[in-house]
Amino acid sequence: MNREQEIEDFLKAIESGFSGLNPKTFWPLNAGQIDSYFDVDEALDMYYRLVKLKEKFNIKEISDLMPPPDVIRIFLQHNAIVGLKESKELGIDDVSIKGRVDYILFLFDILKQKVRNYIFCGDGKNLILSQEEVEEILQKSGWNKPVDEKEKKKVAFLNAMGNNLAYTLFYDTFVTGGFYIHGAYDARDIFGEGAVLVVRDYHDLNPTEIWPDLEMPFSEMKIFVVYKDLYFKLDFMNHPITIDTVSDKLIAYKVFIDDKEIKIDSVDEVIGVLSRLASNQSKKINSLSDLDKVRKAAEISYYLFRNLGKYIGDDWEPPKMIEETIDKFGEKFIEEFRYKEIPDMRHWRRLFDPRDDYN
Repeated sequence: MNREQEIEDFLKAIESGFSGLNPKTFWPLNAGQIDSYFDVDEALDMYYRLVKLKEKFNIKEISDLMPPPDVIRIFLQHNAIVGLKESKELGIDDVSIKGRVDYILFLFDILKQKVRNYIFCGDGKNLILSQEEVEEILQKSGWNKPVDEKEKKKVAFLNAMGNNLAYTLFYDTFVTGGFYIHGAYDARDIFGEGAVLVVRDYHDLNPTEIWPDLEMPFSEMKIFVVYKDLYFKLDFMNHPITIDTVSDKLIAYKVFIDDKEIKIDSVDEVIGVLSRLASNQSKKINSLSDLDKVRKAAEISYYLFRNLGKYIGDDWEPPKMIEETIDKFGEKFIEEFRYKEIPDMRHWRRLFDPRDDYN
């Protein structure tokens, strides 16, 4: 495909994703309030890390060091492009337009290594598993078939509680650092016409490197759900889109905690753990000052790429200069990005276009 077209498709995905967002509702702060304190530092850090790695490794090897695809997508929606533009505007580093474009296309190429469909989810799918992997999952026996509406709602509530905990661990802004959804995969060969498999992957629910007092009894939860005749799409931002009541369409499911399958009679206990920890986390974060929320956000953002930092031999934690920026500007950006009006789509499109210096 033409590389210019890829950029256009990326911008369409941004427009589509941002069209349903209200930055006034982001918890505990919106992306502008958070990212402004470290967008330049993180953008330049990642840019030069990847430029250096390209000299020694091929795309597959670099991809293996990178986080899941929906974490990379978060980076593209936040600091990858905007931070490089800001660095130029501030006179800190002048990465050229060509340099920005080449860099973003390289991030697209990394995404292509990690997903099985078009990376911008224009088809409404986020396919991470191969067809062989999907078939292996579907063909295994022991699928739970909900016996009534109560059981269906319990599975839906488990999803909701997992989501809530991930939000309190990674904020709205970086939530795919804790969980993401992939699919929908064709399941009709096993479950009949109109059946699809959706996977909710809570891949990091015990990030003790950023929350050392968490006391979480497990690290991962995967929920495999099969729906019948469900209208279901995922966008580039991993937002699920449906016009149906999802639980009504559930026909089969499996739940795994740290790769061990659990049955429905254990779900209440898991829900209790998730609910309790989400409540504790919410109280903890709400008790922080706004600038301490920013400090924690910087820690979360850098944590998402910890494996890359560890491989290179660096400490993955945010550099000291971010603390200096917070001390220097105080609550300036907190107030500046307290949106009174929601920006229009042209703003978002230009902001994330690597060919445009608009910032």
